[in-house]
Amino acid sequence: MKLTAVGKRWPLPAGQNMALMVAGLLLGLSLAIRWQGTATPPPDAPAARARAAEALRQSEQEQEQLKATIATLRQQLTEAQRQAAQQTDQLAIVRAQLEQEQMAAGLVALRGPGVVIVLDDSPLTPTGPGVNPNDYLIHEWDLRDVVNLLWNGGAEAVAINNERLVNTTSIYCVGSTITVNDTRLSPPYQIRAIGERKPIEALLNNPAYLVLTRQRVKANGIKFNVSWSNTVDIPAYSGTFRLRYANSGEVKP
Repeated sequence: MKLTAVGKRWPLPAGQNMALMVAGLLLGLSLAIRWQGTATPPPDAPAARARAAEALRQSEQEQEQLKATIATLRQQLTEAQRQAAQQTDQLAIVRAQLEQEQMAAGLVALRGPGVVIVLDDSPLTPTGPGVNPNDYLIHEWDLRDVVNLLWNGGAEAVAINNERLVNTTSIYCVGSTITVNDTRLSPPYQIRAIGERKPIEALLNNPAYLVLTRQRVKANGIKFNVSWSNTVDIPAYSGTFRLRYANSGEVKP
């Protein structure tokens, strides 16, 4: 028969004691936190409103500063666009002036209404006593006389056998060869000019001009043909500009 003692308490294991201690600590901490939360007075409402108002005021001030900065930047952008447009207009004017100067200097090919004049040696054979064979040929002075007449008639551009005439162009003869822009030419000589027909035609029909050329057309058979066209092409000057005496420098008063 097994006997059991009544009322005797046996000690708990160490792990259970530790668990009970931890549970007690947690319960106490929870109660302390709850007591503090209920015991702490609510924050000062006027101070909070003041801080919120100050933050709003600063935000509005920053917003106004940003608006002022944006307005200034827009003004600067507008001014920059205006200056850019002005510079673009000035550049267009400069380009137009440069193009006009290039055209006047012969550096640009041109097309327009004008005249085509062809001069050629006579097909006749010079015979007989006292006949001068040179009277049957086209000479450099024939070309110069025609070119000067065209300039006097208001021609804007002139070329001889695709050689554009500029202010440094020379027309001269070496032996029996005519040279223009240091380029040797051979007949027939085609002189093309762009300009108004009426004043040029008046000079071409005036018997006071090109007297020797007209005489040799009748007496010796040299060729002198004139035709008008609404489309005359003048090439650009392809030579170089050589100055013999001029140098760059400042002009002193």
